[in-house]
Amino acid sequence: MNVDRVRSAVVLLSAVLALGCAAMAVAHAGVNVPVLSRIGPSGEATVPPAVVGFSVAAVVLALVAVGAARRRAWAWALGIVAHALVILGAALPFRGIGSLIGIVTSGIALGLLVSRPGRDGLLTTTT
Repeated sequence: MNVDRVRSAVVLLSAVLALGCAAMAVAHAGVNVPVLSRIGPSGEATVPPAVVGFSVAAVVLALVAVGAARRRAWAWALGIVAHALVILGAALPFRGIGSLIGIVTSGIALGLLVSRPGRDGLLTTTT
């Protein structure tokens, strides 16, 4: 497995999850998001804890994506923690297809990060 491809995959998966979390934050804020409202939150009810959680996750995952793209060693540790927390948060409580997408996407990213090319691709770079 190529180190650069693994790093690029981590960047892509983290960025996609960051965008997904941002969309979920908007949806939980009471905004009707057409696709998300079919599989997740709908209506005008707000869920403030979910808005905060998804917003924080979006920012952290975006940091992972940017850090990995810039080959920063800190992105490896942050990526491990962030993707593990996404898996845990999506699994408990499991909410259907949205949770499954988060678990699978973060599971792949986490697997890539803990692989030798993932470690080598981020930990042997400048800080």
